[in-house]
Amino acid sequence: MILLSSIIHQIFADNIENYISVFSPSYSELKVLNHIVSCRTPALGAVVYGCECGERSFVYHSCRDRHCPVCQGMNNARWAEKQMMSSLPVKYFHIVFTLPDSLNSFVQRHQKQAYDALFNAASSAILKLCANPRYLGATPGFTAVLHTWGQTMQFHPHLHVILTAGGISQDRCRFIDKSDSGYLLPVKALSRLFRGIFIDTLSNNTPLHPEMKDSLFQTDFFCYLEKPLDRSDNVVKYLARYANRVCISDSRIIAYDIDGSSVTFSYKDNRDGGKKKAMTIPAIEFMRRFLLHVLPKRFMKIRHYGLLHNRGKFERICRCRRLLNADVPCFTPKTSYLPICPNCNTSLSFFGRLSPVELLVIMRC
Repeated sequence: MILLSSIIHQIFADNIENYISVFSPSYSELKVLNHIVSCRTPALGAVVYGCECGERSFVYHSCRDRHCPVCQGMNNARWAEKQMMSSLPVKYFHIVFTLPDSLNSFVQRHQKQAYDALFNAASSAILKLCANPRYLGATPGFTAVLHTWGQTMQFHPHLHVILTAGGISQDRCRFIDKSDSGYLLPVKALSRLFRGIFIDTLSNNTPLHPEMKDSLFQTDFFCYLEKPLDRSDNVVKYLARYANRVCISDSRIIAYDIDGSSVTFSYKDNRDGGKKKAMTIPAIEFMRRFLLHVLPKRFMKIRHYGLLHNRGKFERICRCRRLLNADVPCFTPKTSYLPICPNCNTSLSFFGRLSPVELLVIMRC
């Protein structure tokens, strides 16, 4: 048995052959399986660091797969630093758009079309209501992040949106700030508009049976609006928790029984007042649930809209800061990590890279 630093990686490495024989995974799932199992192992090669005293250190390469829990943990810090440059000194609202459970099987068969419709419906509904002078009469900025899981790792597609409490007016001469208000948009109107746009968009891209379409118009699409966040650095940290992450982290793994091939993990039961509970499932079922959330190839799960739309974003952000009399937020980028020499306690220097074959030869010598 190989020993890996991540518990989730260890579970995959120990049970990959059994999982493949039982479930016959697709090509995209096999790629994720192999990436996770080989991440930070000699199979991907290594970077060599050294010291003048003769000490050598090998740091194994990461797989860089967006479904890998270790790699996404590192990406979060870099992503949060980048988002600080486009933050504004206003409050932010957190809105969750959820699809009904009756759509789960359909969404799994048509993931790209359904996820695109989800993004389009949520963004269009927000922009349309915010443009209405009754509510805001301005263009806000917001970031939407797709999640496809619930607390027990079952399939549960929904969208997390972080929205500025205000926006720039239509004439681009005023910034309408609603930070002093705990109310921004009517949730019921937002939910109904979201439902209508989603069904229309999905039916245009994917053939829907007339009975299914009629049934969806009778089904409630839930939107949940949380209390606003006050500081921009808190907003970025809060959003980073949702951005580059996978359905479960090592911190939630309570126990892994290698002999019994079972995994025990913690989860929050929202139907029981948010109580923290534990669930034990077979290791291959744990892997099956994890792989339910493999996204389509090149699908963008983080998207920016309004003031934060990529084209011309920094020009709009600078204009908003001038209207708000705000300075550019200051932050100190994290320095890159270098291993420490155990002999002389100094930082090791970069010496070069080794391919998997070269690394194997050195390890055999």
